[in-house]
Amino acid sequence: MVSLLDSLARPGAARESQLRVLLSRLAALADLSRMPRRAVTGKKTLSREELDAFILSLRQMNETVGRGCQDTARALVLYASPDPALQDIGEAFLYAMPEGEEGERARWGIRPVNKTPQEIVRDFSHLLALTGPTVIAVDQIDPLIAQSWTSTDGTVHGEHGDKLLLERVAGGLMALREVTRRTLTVVSCIPLTWTLIEQEAVDTVRDRFRTAMPLMTIPDAETARELIAKRFTVQYGAAKVEPPYPTWPVRPEAFDEAPGYTARQLLITIDTHVRSCLQRGEVRELTSLKASALPPTVVKPPVVEERADGQEVALAALDARFATLRDAGAPPKIEQASEDVLMPPLLTAGLSAWIAEQGAHGPSFSVDPPPSAKPPLHARLRRNLQEATEDEAHWAFRAVTAGHAVSALNRIRKASLAAGLDARVPKRLLFLLRRENWSKGARTQEVIAAFECAGGRTLSYTDDDLRILAALKHLIAENPPGLASWLAARRPTRAVSFLTEALSGPLATLAPNADGQEENTGAPVQETSLRVAGDWEHSSRTRAVGEQAPRPPARAADSQFPARANGQAHTPSSHESVPHVPLGRAVGSGQPVQVQLEALRKHAAIFAGSGSGKTVLIRRLVEECAMHGVSAIVLDPNNDLARLGDRWPERPEGWLDGDAGKAADYLAGTEVVVWTPRRAAGRPLSFQPLPDFAGVAGDPDEFAEAVESAVASIAPRVKVDARTKKADLGRAVLRKALEHYGRGGGSSLRGFVALLADLPDGVSELADAPRLAADLAQSLQAAMDNDPLFGGGGEPVDPGVLLTPSPGRRARVSVISFVGLPNDEQRQSFVSQLQMALFAWIRRNPAGDRPLGGLFVMDEAQTFAPGGGRVTACTHSTLALASQARKYGLGLVFATQAPKGLHNQIPGNAATQFFGLLNAPVHIEAAKEMARAKGGSTPDIARLSSGEFYVALEGSAFVKARAPMCLSHHPRAPLTTEEVLARAAR
Repeated sequence: MVSLLDSLARPGAARESQLRVLLSRLAALADLSRMPRRAVTGKKTLSREELDAFILSLRQMNETVGRGCQDTARALVLYASPDPALQDIGEAFLYAMPEGEEGERARWGIRPVNKTPQEIVRDFSHLLALTGPTVIAVDQIDPLIAQSWTSTDGTVHGEHGDKLLLERVAGGLMALREVTRRTLTVVSCIPLTWTLIEQEAVDTVRDRFRTAMPLMTIPDAETARELIAKRFTVQYGAAKVEPPYPTWPVRPEAFDEAPGYTARQLLITIDTHVRSCLQRGEVRELTSLKASALPPTVVKPPVVEERADGQEVALAALDARFATLRDAGAPPKIEQASEDVLMPPLLTAGLSAWIAEQGAHGPSFSVDPPPSAKPPLHARLRRNLQEATEDEAHWAFRAVTAGHAVSALNRIRKASLAAGLDARVPKRLLFLLRRENWSKGARTQEVIAAFECAGGRTLSYTDDDLRILAALKHLIAENPPGLASWLAARRPTRAVSFLTEALSGPLATLAPNADGQEENTGAPVQETSLRVAGDWEHSSRTRAVGEQAPRPPARAADSQFPARANGQAHTPSSHESVPHVPLGRAVGSGQPVQVQLEALRKHAAIFAGSGSGKTVLIRRLVEECAMHGVSAIVLDPNNDLARLGDRWPERPEGWLDGDAGKAADYLAGTEVVVWTPRRAAGRPLSFQPLPDFAGVAGDPDEFAEAVESAVASIAPRVKVDARTKKADLGRAVLRKALEHYGRGGGSSLRGFVALLADLPDGVSELADAPRLAADLAQSLQAAMDNDPLFGGGGEPVDPGVLLTPSPGRRARVSVISFVGLPNDEQRQSFVSQLQMALFAWIRRNPAGDRPLGGLFVMDEAQTFAPGGGRVTACTHSTLALASQARKYGLGLVFATQAPKGLHNQIPGNAATQFFGLLNAPVHIEAAKEMARAKGGSTPDIARLSSGEFYVALEGSAFVKARAPMCLSHHPRAPLTTEEVLARAAR
């Protein structure tokens, strides 16, 4: 639907948008009178009566379409209105988003129906079919398939979630054929992509489409000459230049080498030559397409100043022109009404200049053509990563200046969909450009949190940024001689703050190919294979886009991952010796099996059942990491991990040589803290909505921010986060009450409830404030009663506290016991809130260049991220962590007795995997399938002894190993609830 609406905003043959053309034709067919027709097509202000008249006429013309598609038709009319508020209402409906203000759609006759995007596309097609035939062209599915089907190092994985994505793409194409009317659906892709769809998707997909003759490489020299001549004729005609011959400056004999090239490769090769001519200031004829050819022949070099400093003179002239353009007048004023008009050309100019600054490597990048009048994105930079599969990296940009929450959310949703933002696809990046802070409303904060979890970023921009972009826009339009050389030499986009931040990540870094040489994008394609050599390497040592360098540690809430008491991180930095975590010894050879500490950034998964030694393995991993100064948060659903701080009464069987000393070192340097949410007798945890008002009382700005944060946390709980008059009044009383309570030194939620129940005079000037406050008190008390974790007693959940050891200890292990959370729903809700807090914290406190910053261990992981299409309260947050946490230095450990019940994205995100004893046939088969996906086998997984595991390390063959006994006491029986509480209370 994003693409359809974008296409509707583009002008047709008569320079009117296709949406207006559609509505004009529908109004004419429905025989609508002149004034209502002008209102429906957006040429005058729209009234409800005129909209009703249009729908009535539509139903009289075609009862079936008019009745079934009336809501979509009303939304299209609102979307075409000149009133921005009506545009937002129509747009939100067409994007299947919830309405921003209760009743805003009903006021325009839209019924309270929840249509899916597929149903809206169907309605849209049925309305289009009334006016004539339609062509829907589907392009750009090649990068989508390539990014899911091959890993970042070019190897094929094609399992689990990747096949599911392929099925969804194929299913979407099939559904498009089924639900549209009078529509020709054209799918454009490379043969390899269609072969994958035919082989892996359901058979009925290929039956819905007829395959056309695929375009191959250039067959002969004459075809190449005609292709370039036709392209150059347009350019020379526009410049009013008569070339010596049609393909000048490419000699006719150069095309003898063109057979075997794709059209794109031929254009890139010639473009590279043209850029070289521009940079040198002289035109040279290209006599050979091959890189090994002799140097090009110089033809009539232009008359240039024969001085050593001639080039500097030319650069200085452009410096002066650029400075004049940059300093001329005020910067462009970017507002909601102008952002779609001003920002696309500014961003296009900036990105085009950035490409030119890359010199010879620029041709691997491109900028999307100008967008429509109502674009979901304002600009997009692409990088071609692999010619064979058309794999690409994308940087998408969208300015969002809207102050109204509904308008802003519509734009965020559109941009995310158009950019294909997905935590599982790290090659698609989206940057929202905004100067103001986002609304503190609960809905906005929820959407922004999901946007950031998916990998999106919000970047600010300055007036200087806009001045530079405007100057580049004018300079590129003027296209003075030597502009390419000036851009490459001066690199003006480095002064554009948000571009520098957005384009500083590894995807934008030009990396060598598999042979260690810079890629020659002009080389002809000799063969096509799924197994492609990636020119982009995902390094866990590389910081994320815009990620800050590590700061010195401060208090727990602001510190980096745990550090020693003296302020020095214990974990070695990248330039020191690489630390390893021992996993045991290989069965048979007795050789040590170990994993690099840094490799745990890419997560680990343990698939093993009861009696396998799974718990011992989890504990040993946590213990070994703790001895490297790596703190951990450990979820303990079965009461068998709370003993991580207990000493063995005597030496156990299964210890390796030196383990006695390691156990003493571990216990002396590790602080094990047991937390018990909802159990006050232990060490309770809670989620506190009220910040530390006393700590910010002296700073008006920080105090105001703390109040807004509290409003954002409490408003959804007391149902005053909607855009209704009643909610607005309630939110106003809530804000004033919080200000009064905070200035008086209040800190507890129960104290705040008491204040609301008996609101002091003068807190709010609203006439009905006492009654509104009393209602808020009742609602807030009910929220606390229904969810004891909300504002309850206990330590507020702060990942900084959970992961920061006390002075004198090297690491903290925070064991979170579920003795106070008896059912799965309570556990899933708690884990969801914990994971969101953890994700926000690690983004502010990345591990930097240390091998591993922390561990988050989830035993019985199938409870939190189940498979089979089931979704829990923490499924999304778990998957977001699995895909994003590694770049911030947080390692995850997933352990499960039921691999069949685990979400299929978890194994794909775990580089280190362990396969232990399993008994149930369904889980055995699931584990064997996962092992095959890793390139190994587990033939005797049902006969393994306790402590034996098949270990799959990244890039290594499977090894059957015996894990050592854990360093802390682990008897057969788990702790009782009373014993857990006793340890927590220590």
